[in-house]
Amino acid sequence: MKRFLIFALAALALPSFTSAQHVPNPAEAAARFYSGAERRALTADVAEYTFRVRVGNGPYDEIGIHRVVRESAPNHPVATEKAVFLAPGDIWNFRAAFLTGNRPLPVFLAENGVDVWGIDYRWTSVPGDTADTSFMADWGIEQDASDLGFAMSVARFARARTGSGHGKLFLLGWSRGGQIGYAYLNAESQLPDGQRQVQGFIPVDIYLKTDVPQLKAFACAREQATEAAIAGGGYANTVGGLVSVLGTLALVDPNGSSILNGPPFNLGDYTNRHAALLVGEATFGLQGGLEPAPFYHFTGGLFAADGKPAGLLYSNEADLFAFEQAASPLQPNRELADADAATCEATDVTFDDHLSDITVPVFYIGAGGGFGEYGIYTTTLLGSTDVTSLVINKVPSTQRLFDYGHADLFLADDADDLVWQPMLEWVEAH
Repeated sequence: MKRFLIFALAALALPSFTSAQHVPNPAEAAARFYSGAERRALTADVAEYTFRVRVGNGPYDEIGIHRVVRESAPNHPVATEKAVFLAPGDIWNFRAAFLTGNRPLPVFLAENGVDVWGIDYRWTSVPGDTADTSFMADWGIEQDASDLGFAMSVARFARARTGSGHGKLFLLGWSRGGQIGYAYLNAESQLPDGQRQVQGFIPVDIYLKTDVPQLKAFACAREQATEAAIAGGGYANTVGGLVSVLGTLALVDPNGSSILNGPPFNLGDYTNRHAALLVGEATFGLQGGLEPAPFYHFTGGLFAADGKPAGLLYSNEADLFAFEQAASPLQPNRELADADAATCEATDVTFDDHLSDITVPVFYIGAGGGFGEYGIYTTTLLGSTDVTSLVINKVPSTQRLFDYGHADLFLADDADDLVWQPMLEWVEAH
């Protein structure tokens, strides 16, 4: 009992974030996890539990917490020593980011004895037709980092209640989730060790800082554009809504004429399939020439002589389209501006002040057609002495457009061998 009380007090001492709101007691939320969670069988012995928790007083101040775990029987999770908490990135919630495909990463990890948890940020549940998005004005990186810390605390309490002990978690942050992870660890590094929650960090295909002048300049330009949008009352980015429509149309009417054929895109004679493939194969085209890495794309693919996307090299088309379809319609522009400010470094942010104090083991994973090797630089700014990097390259650097993409790390047919197995081995070794 004494040990549990000490743990409870430690878990409540979450890092302080300037934009954080009051959150409920994580022990109480964990106690209600199974009585109120939705259970969904994923395989014969692996299930997903989903639970929503209010973290503020506004209508959308609510996050989702997920657990994917092996069971000895329904509602009886198998006790595990290792646990990984997954943080998704831009425009996707946990299910969309990590549970797409026939045998996704969380199932792979659960089948190999790892307890998997994840979060839906509060903005992922805001409807696309919300007229007044001014409540998003201050929904930045630090808010998501605060929500992430709370969700991890709930996971630790729930694990303790179901026989897996009070141990720390491995944190995996993909894309923007990796930047949120850096922000969380930046704050957690200022707490006593007994109040910290992360055992090791796996940033996947992302950087917070760059030593490439052009990429830093692109971040500055993106920050300025986003700040201008916010100043004009544009608090929500709507790219996710467009991506969702394109994915849906590709699934239900692949040969139909794409909405991108008309203004403002004027592609000409693209089918819905072509348009959805374009989002995957040439994602950099959505970023107005300010891409975070050269030829950045979700999925490596081929192009026909006329320049149209011709198909994917590493992932299944249907999985890509389902991934796109599940995109959340709105995301806070404040979050995007915050992240670019940290990279640009012209505007001061506080969530990168203590990177050198982060000392947990780190395993960086990159995709040659995503952030790839550019994500390694941020790891050199940490205080960690145990740092490993794995960048998946399928083609020479001169053919980056055709290399393994940002989402191929989770969708590709060989991702389990190339990415997930090394990840599992690293977790098991730590």
